[in-house]
Amino acid sequence: MSVLRRSELEESPLADLHAIASELGLEGYRSMRKPELIAAIVGEQGGEPDVADPAESVAPDEPEPDEPEPIDPEPHVPQPQPDEPEPVELAGPTDEPPVSDEDHDEPAERDSEPAAAEAGETSFGVLDILANGSGFLRVGAPGQGADDVYVSPAQIRRCELRAGDEVEGPVRPPRRSERHPSLVRVEQVNGAPAEPPEERPHFSDLTPVFPSERLAAPPELVGQPFGKGSRVAIGGPPGAGTSRLLREAARTLAEGDVQVSVVLAGVRPEEVTDWSRELPDVTITGGGFDLSPDLAAQAAELAVEKAKRAAERGGDTVVVIDSLEYVPGAAQRRIFAAARRAEEGGSVTVVAGTGVAWEPQRQATTRVMLDPPKDGATVVSESRSGTLRAELLK
Repeated sequence: MSVLRRSELEESPLADLHAIASELGLEGYRSMRKPELIAAIVGEQGGEPDVADPAESVAPDEPEPDEPEPIDPEPHVPQPQPDEPEPVELAGPTDEPPVSDEDHDEPAERDSEPAAAEAGETSFGVLDILANGSGFLRVGAPGQGADDVYVSPAQIRRCELRAGDEVEGPVRPPRRSERHPSLVRVEQVNGAPAEPPEERPHFSDLTPVFPSERLAAPPELVGQPFGKGSRVAIGGPPGAGTSRLLREAARTLAEGDVQVSVVLAGVRPEEVTDWSRELPDVTITGGGFDLSPDLAAQAAELAVEKAKRAAERGGDTVVVIDSLEYVPGAAQRRIFAAARRAEEGGSVTVVAGTGVAWEPQRQATTRVMLDPPKDGATVVSESRSGTLRAELLK
């Protein structure tokens, strides 16, 4: 660990200071107030304090003060307990960005025996990072699930985690006013040891190029080819068969060499059942129109972030969305824009139902427009459909 300046420590929340003290092996750090803890960290690192600690300043002519109480006092002396830090603003692992993280009892790592003893079962989930720098492992449905696991900003920084990473590690149960269990330490990231952090490029730094490797498609889409990294928009009026065609596409793609996930946004509840029964081996998130558009957008964006992390490591993924028109506009653009093939390797393909919305049709590299069905069969409009740079697909 590099030596931290006092100014950096003073700007850090108490939770981060606890994590640093744990790594340095400081004893009794949980019972220290923030100024005392900063002084102890600076001293342990061999640094010189910028400002003398008032508790240590003694006038030259005054007698030496009595030796301070030991950190571990006799049982009859009342002391703050580890799970009762100094009250500040109430915060903790909640989905709302807290005003302060200082009163959240940071999961200690490595050398902390009490935290290790408190750790329970191992949890696994996809990391969702909030605006305040903390995060949650989403282990079930998107949103504020009771089983979601809080991940501290210090753990995210230390292991260089990104949204969409698959994270695994032991957890401890919630304390006091905390609503979620907390991750004690990060053990696995995307199936590999968490430390040292994996060296990988950022998705935004990869060079996007037109798809050149064709993907398998159901018979109705043979005339409108698409490949690894395509942005496929399937649109049409209600009843045209968009959902059925998307299910056929997902089933066909799942039989290939790409990883497929499905996001349901605003579909009928009965269609949620159809998707689950017809594609039992495919990861399906989201839900019907009883799920709010914001939660549907969260499910779709997290699925896309997970796909990006795979593309950074050279993998090929497909995200099927039924349907994109239910997602708010800003999130809709971010989701659809993520589809691309990277020149350096890896790809994200998005196949989405778009209804009658024109904007995603314009942004697509493969556009499939459906006409009203005839005799129950899906009808693709050849005149209004097309693939950009189709000659590159092999």
